Amino acid sequence: MKRDAVTEKALALTLKIGAYSSFACIVAGLALHSVTRLAGKITVAGFLILLATPGLRIIVAGIEFLRAREFKYVLVSLGVLSIIVLAYVLGVQA
Repeated sequence: MKRDAVTEKALALTLKIGAYSSFACIVAGLALHSVTRLAGKITVAGFLILLATPGLRIIVAGIEFLRAREFKYVLVSLGVLSIIVLAYVLGVQA
């Protein structure tokens, strides 16, 4: 299998796992809403997974670029990830 196909498969799998697990947590939390108090926390976990998925995709892409020795794209991935982390840190402090 070509390196590009492996990279695309890893990125697609990351997004699928993130989306499906987020969906499962949100649906489970909404279904359990009237039964238990933990339902709100399960729903929030689903939304956190949904928010974290693009960041995880950037990390996976950076690792795949590193394995392919595409150092220019590794730096781009690190730059984008740094911007996201910086925006989060500055947003939390505001």
